[in-house]
Amino acid sequence: MKISRRPMIATILYGLMCGITFIPVSIVLSYMIYWPEAFRLAIWSYVALYGLLLTWWGRGNPISIVFPLLTLFIFVFWGNSNSAFLLLALGILSWIRSGICFRRPLAEMLGVELLICTGGGALVACFAPHSTLTWAMGIWLFFLVQSLYFVLTGDLRSEEDEVRMDPFDEAKRQAERILSNGV
Repeated sequence: MKISRRPMIATILYGLMCGITFIPVSIVLSYMIYWPEAFRLAIWSYVALYGLLLTWWGRGNPISIVFPLLTLFIFVFWGNSNSAFLLLALGILSWIRSGICFRRPLAEMLGVELLICTGGGALVACFAPHSTLTWAMGIWLFFLVQSLYFVLTGDLRSEEDEVRMDPFDEAKRQAERILSNGV
């Protein structure tokens, strides 16, 4: 019997969780720091947690994503533009996913990441979020598009762990197969 983890479904559920928690997280953070930094810190935390999920699915070392995440963290507090930060976050997400966790040839990586990240970013931009509620919906929409990465690259199988069957169940299945097929 094989048990497989489905990164596509988990990405969709993770995006839903991010969308639901964005409003309370951003409100709490905005009491402590200025709103644009609170917004960027919330986005950074979602990218960081998703990066950890990606390294787990890709059986990578979590230490390998520290440098990209630290680079993005510096830009949480350094810079005035949320748009520039979001574009950098797209690049860092692509770097973590296709450069560290699921290594791909350069041409394939650029094609898939350009399609998925640009498509997800453009869809959120067309959605034109202007409040925390619409940003929360935009975050979920972005992760819905990100789940297509696993469809386009064929990484739906993730990891499959072999679970040993009970010897009696295995003998029963063999007996049923012999009786039904005659072999």
